[in-house]
Amino acid sequence: MATVLIVMTLAIAAVLAFTRSGGTTALVDLERGTCVELPDSVAAGTIESVATVDCAEPHLAEVVAVGDLGTGGRDYPSDEVLFDEVDEACRVASPVTSDAYGLLPIAPTRDLWESFDGRYVCVAIPFGGEPATGSALTG
Repeated sequence: MATVLIVMTLAIAAVLAFTRSGGTTALVDLERGTCVELPDSVAAGTIESVATVDCAEPHLAEVVAVGDLGTGGRDYPSDEVLFDEVDEACRVASPVTSDAYGLLPIAPTRDLWESFDGRYVCVAIPFGGEPATGSALTG
């Protein structure tokens, strides 16, 4: 079972665990412009599955940037260093300028560091918890 840490940088830092189970899509496998529905388990601190949706339909999150921290033999940094690096990478890589969205940086855990080559995913989430319609990348 794969686990990915998610760091919320909207106002306070929180860490959620992402687990990949059969038939679901891991957030780190998603591409820019993919809209997703986050499950209720996010509130409990875990994500067991992620369903992709058409961005024209109401959704609670969209992948707005992806990249990698180029592990290249680099040891896994401390969680704090990793979270700071991914947070900064998401701020630089994300084209979203609307104040209607916050960014949710997603980084691999120590166990997945090498297998994901330091890949990170930046997800835009509308403030207020109301679903968005359309793409955060175009508005």
